[in-house]
Amino acid sequence: MHFDYCTTASIDFILLDDSTFYNILQHPDLTVTSEDRVVNAILMWGLQPRELSGWEVVDNMLSSTTPEDLFGARLPSLNVLLPLVRFSLFPLFLLKKMETSNLSMQIPTFHHLVKEAIGFLEVGLPTSGSHPKFQHRQSSFKELQYIRDGDSNGVLYYVGTSYGKHQWVNPVLAKKISITASNPISRYTDPKVLASRTYQGTSFAGPRIEDGRNCSWWMIDLGIDHQLMCNYYTLRQDGSKAFMRYWNFQGSSDGKNWTNLRVHEKDQTLSKPGQFASWAVTGPNALLPFRYFRVALMGPTTDDINPWTLNICFLELYGYFH
Repeated sequence: MHFDYCTTASIDFILLDDSTFYNILQHPDLTVTSEDRVVNAILMWGLQPRELSGWEVVDNMLSSTTPEDLFGARLPSLNVLLPLVRFSLFPLFLLKKMETSNLSMQIPTFHHLVKEAIGFLEVGLPTSGSHPKFQHRQSSFKELQYIRDGDSNGVLYYVGTSYGKHQWVNPVLAKKISITASNPISRYTDPKVLASRTYQGTSFAGPRIEDGRNCSWWMIDLGIDHQLMCNYYTLRQDGSKAFMRYWNFQGSSDGKNWTNLRVHEKDQTLSKPGQFASWAVTGPNALLPFRYFRVALMGPTTDDINPWTLNICFLELYGYFH
């Protein structure tokens, strides 16, 4: 279920024996953000390199060597593993590129699978829909991509449309997600504001003591059946001039143990009341699925009177949603 992370954060998966790797690849719970990650992982496993790369790098290698020399004793296993890739989920232009590749010309199994997928996408096959290789993985993620600040492409907006089925309703009011703050709900600490599409002049999470130190936070719970591999997030300053400079954007599976997805120190981005700002989440942690996310103030804001209030009136998340 953490296939993307385990085949990106470390190269250790190439130490798996072929039967274990096969069992993982054919498992109904295999969770991937895109099918090319499966191809890349199979080729890396066969190649046993010192560092990770993608299929196009391997393809270039085959212009000056043979599959037998490149993959050695693992070449026969590739012929067993490659059929577990759902090539029909690739875009047609990418399949056409693969069709003329060295991989296709030198590895008959690869060539056959790519040609089969092209045939399925161009004309449809008699077996369409009946074989798993022509279906989306049950556990695949929906990509919700950041376009611009305040767009309608994020997770909270998508959940508010009942996952793309209806007109938008505030997902907190619809009880599809829950948002909590470090202090009790009040007129100016209102969870539904952060998920709303309207600007609120005063909206803050107040401070509390945790582990002997000050902190303030807003937390989103996507619900028991949902997870997100977050690769971008947006927030909006309320009408105050209490601008954050030190904060962490975090993910959690249980709402108690937190993983930093992005650490902000002396971040000067927020400088105007009502301002939107967005940041990318990069590195292997962007491939870890979490149920809970929070923005946690780690140092005082620019406000001298209440330096530990977290003044934001909007929060949106992006990435691969399950």
